[in-house]
Amino acid sequence: MDFDLALEQVGEFGRHQKRIFLIVSLISLPLASQMLIVVFVGAVPEWKCTSPSGDTLHCKSSADPLCCDKDGSICRGGEFSTGITSIATEWNLVCGNRYKIELSQSIFVAGYMFGVLIFGILSDKYGRRRPWLFAYTVGGILGLMTGFVRTYKEYIALRFIFGALKGGGGLITYVLSTESIGPSYRGTAGIWQQAFYPFCYVVLALEAYIIRDWRTLTVISILPTLMVLLIFRSIPESPRWLLSQGRVKEAEAIVRKIKEENGYGNGELIFLKMESKRAIAQGNNCKYGTIDLFTHKSVRVITIIMMLSWCVNSMVYYGLALNVKNLEGNLYLNFALSSLIELPSFASTQFLLSRLGRRLSLFVLLLAACFSCFLCAFLQFYGGQNVTAISITALGGRFCISASYAVLYVYSAELFPTVARNAGMAISSFSARVGGMVAPFIVLMGDHHISLPMFVFACTALFAGIAGLKLHETQGKRMPQTFSDLEEIHSRKASTNGN
Repeated sequence: MDFDLALEQVGEFGRHQKRIFLIVSLISLPLASQMLIVVFVGAVPEWKCTSPSGDTLHCKSSADPLCCDKDGSICRGGEFSTGITSIATEWNLVCGNRYKIELSQSIFVAGYMFGVLIFGILSDKYGRRRPWLFAYTVGGILGLMTGFVRTYKEYIALRFIFGALKGGGGLITYVLSTESIGPSYRGTAGIWQQAFYPFCYVVLALEAYIIRDWRTLTVISILPTLMVLLIFRSIPESPRWLLSQGRVKEAEAIVRKIKEENGYGNGELIFLKMESKRAIAQGNNCKYGTIDLFTHKSVRVITIIMMLSWCVNSMVYYGLALNVKNLEGNLYLNFALSSLIELPSFASTQFLLSRLGRRLSLFVLLLAACFSCFLCAFLQFYGGQNVTAISITALGGRFCISASYAVLYVYSAELFPTVARNAGMAISSFSARVGGMVAPFIVLMGDHHISLPMFVFACTALFAGIAGLKLHETQGKRMPQTFSDLEEIHSRKASTNGN
């Protein structure tokens, strides 16, 4: 029998799968929190300067010429408020050096992008378990080390390597926790695994509220990751990967344990070795790479639009998360609320997908995100006095873009043909990291005018939403296996439009 059929007999989402899903997901959260920790460790508090007339200035923006020297450094005798410490206060990252805070985040995302590519190869070659253990153990150690560096250059160097391990570990976490789940539950489990991250960010906001020293916050927030050393023995290798490598006996042993833990008794399971080998042979003979996504007419438009959509979604998502520091009100509360708003967005995703389909759901959510961001920019532009209204519109944007991101995962997998699906998802993920690298610098524009970031997010979300209407609907239709299947879909769509 094949692996999915075996899971139906031993339990598609029983006690064993739930245990693995929960442990692996929870272990990933401390590393996941480092994605947005720059909001707190890169916070810029007020600093005091003396004006030419001898008055004391309370400075909040690096764009104020009275708060900076002509050479771009902080004003002479400038003193930060003693409420918090951050990399900005330690290395004077204000005025002409203000961009270095955003640069540290972009470098982290660049490492993330590099790690996804490298660990994707490693996990296919050496299995899921060992690269996962390496990423989280070494990543935890390097994360701790970032709390003890002495210079900015040391900090960004460690952030790049740490980002690579975070990206690789996050990729394997999703695969390791879902590959042993049956097809009836795998999609839902994949979507709701993202629900762990809002809780992670709320905990980070609470830690940052209590711990105002950036070094201590870095160490405390990453320390739980090393718990992986205590539990890794209870996490088995993915039996699906073992079977794909022809290691059938090892896969059978793990599936027998799954059957026993799920309460289905203890019995023999037989996998069809020839079927597994035949599947491997077929995969080796039909390999398609990234270049094929641009040379085949049937998938070229899909690839370009998906790259645009992933880039914009990532840019707006992380931009809104980082932009909380440009909102009025309490930074910690705004950050926590903007994280919690993601939870109902996942529920709305499943509702919209069933009612509107993939294409219209993506368009409606991006259009709603555009409207929310534009309204927030409008309120900020005209004084920004209504703090509550600004916060609500910003939360609305975060809600919509989070739901849009979830739709993209489903839609992308259904659009690309099976023979090039991995390549399509890989280049989509690559584009998302580009958006994540650009987002901090769009947020930096808020130093010159507070409404600019939201206006940019609104325009890009609208553009991506309109572009997505060019795609075809996939709901209730079989997934294309080859490029020929896609060409058939396109020809059928053209005929329908003509009629």
